Amino acid sequence: MRPLKTSFLLIGPWEERLVDLGAQILPDLSQALVWSKEAVCDVVALSITSILEKKFGQFYHQVLDHNPAAQWIAVVPKDFAPEQLADIHELYPLFRVISSYQETDIEAHFFSALEEVNRQKQDKNLEKLIRDQKEQLIRLQADLEQRVEKRTKFLTEARRKLYQTNVRIEGLKNALMAVHKAGSLVEIEKLLNESMASTVQTSWIRIFFAPQDNLFAEQVETKLSFTQQRVPLFRQHERIGSIFFMRATDHPFLRDEVDFLNRVAEAVSLALGRIQKLEESEELKKQWEATFNAVSDPVAIIDTNYDIIQANSAITSHHPTGSVIGKKCFEVLYNRKTPCDHCQRGKNFRLDNKDAKATKSFEVYSQSLSLEPQKPAVFVNIYHDITQRLLMEKQLLETAKLAELGTIGSSIAHELNNPLGGILSFTQLIKMDLPKDHPMYPDILEMEAGSLRCKEIIQNLLGFTRNPNVDEITDLDLRDVIKRAYKIMELQLKSQAIEVTLNLPDKLCPARGHLNLLSQAIKNILQSAYDSILARHKNNTPEFKGQLDVSLELTADKYLIVVKNNGAPYEKESAGLGIPVASQIVEDHGGKLEISSSTKLESGPTTLAKISFPRPVLRS
Repeated sequence: MRPLKTSFLLIGPWEERLVDLGAQILPDLSQALVWSKEAVCDVVALSITSILEKKFGQFYHQVLDHNPAAQWIAVVPKDFAPEQLADIHELYPLFRVISSYQETDIEAHFFSALEEVNRQKQDKNLEKLIRDQKEQLIRLQADLEQRVEKRTKFLTEARRKLYQTNVRIEGLKNALMAVHKAGSLVEIEKLLNESMASTVQTSWIRIFFAPQDNLFAEQVETKLSFTQQRVPLFRQHERIGSIFFMRATDHPFLRDEVDFLNRVAEAVSLALGRIQKLEESEELKKQWEATFNAVSDPVAIIDTNYDIIQANSAITSHHPTGSVIGKKCFEVLYNRKTPCDHCQRGKNFRLDNKDAKATKSFEVYSQSLSLEPQKPAVFVNIYHDITQRLLMEKQLLETAKLAELGTIGSSIAHELNNPLGGILSFTQLIKMDLPKDHPMYPDILEMEAGSLRCKEIIQNLLGFTRNPNVDEITDLDLRDVIKRAYKIMELQLKSQAIEVTLNLPDKLCPARGHLNLLSQAIKNILQSAYDSILARHKNNTPEFKGQLDVSLELTADKYLIVVKNNGAPYEKESAGLGIPVASQIVEDHGGKLEISSSTKLESGPTTLAKISFPRPVLRS
């Protein structure tokens, strides 16, 4: 059974509040004697009367048996004889003497005694540790003396062997250094054979890896007349091959020569391991560089001063000199003199770089990397261009707005269609009732023409906003497709004073397809031309006048729709979704869309969009 343990054992009429300190309070020495048989305490406080009892000696030794570091506090009246107290202290050492059970700083006395207990325990532990260390040191000294004696014998024997082989080693020293510097297996064989020909009289030396070494050994024994000494080559206790020393049959290898060749083989094993590791390192380096350069996004490893330590080909290929090591990352990538705004090395962040041409946005993925423990970490930065993604997101948002606007326009067109029909009917009734020579007759004709134009615009708007999935493939006229798309863009073009020229043939241009989809494709191309003209207008003088030419040409086997404008050059990266959608619609109808830009003309840049459709074969 594990003995009970308490910090304080108080014998006598002590205050009950001391129980909160973890103290055990007993009324007299008899009970304390029984309690201490199975319990351990650190500090014992009792009256001088209890100490003078006969059974205190038994109690005292019983407490010390359990805890030799236990401390004693005695309550001694002030009138107690000092000589008698000195005798008691000599017999039973007391830590402290107090005058009453109710002293104000009684807790301080108890804890001071407890600290003394802990100090003595630490001293005993330290004494035991020193004693154990001393014994261990004696054992180690004896062991060391034995080892020194053995080492001395070994060194004596080694000196004797070294003296015997000194001549050979001196002759091979330069050759072995050359072997270790050799870069291939052939160089090792050549240099080693040149050196050992005069030292061990070898005819030739060959090195083979397993299992080819076994085949070569069989061939030497059966087909060649040589005395061979085969020494295995090891790498970390694994046999990797053998080295063969050859010389004439009348000159066999002696025992000391075999021992010497074994030592040479160890050096060759190290050299082979070094060459293999060098080749593996070179291969890993090539693989790493290939992988590093295969990343399409720019990747740079920079230090804390923004100096580039390593960069992939996405960065070096765009630099004039091709070498960017040691240069500032912000200078190489963005032609800046200071670090980029919002740069946060070791964290992911976004950069917006503005130059003379455009603004580009980058998502920078930065990760800190500790190459050496004692040096600052470096940073691996991947610069992902998100300009197109942001542009596409913006265009998708604008497309969603346009789709919603189309729905609203369709609703408005439906609402306008009914009153417009009534206006047109009443206008035609008035026209029928008026004679042609009436002064109001020309005004009625203008009202009728205006109503018809409004009706045509509403019908085009309804057709353009109609769901293309419910549109059927029908026979259509490509001239109507172009006119319908132009009617939708007419107000926009006129608002910017853009000069539009429509060149359409007089005869029918039959084709089959979705009227609404083809109209949308032509409208997207016209919209792209309109945007290009506006973009150039912003960068030119106010005298600049936009021009847009739309023509439909007929050849022997196809229709050719040409849209020409004098706006800014076409850029695929910033063209938006309109042109790709138009190209897909044209391809679905068996056609082809081609867009080209020229900046060499005297009149300025010109963008040309060509749509070619195969002409249908007319059956007789």
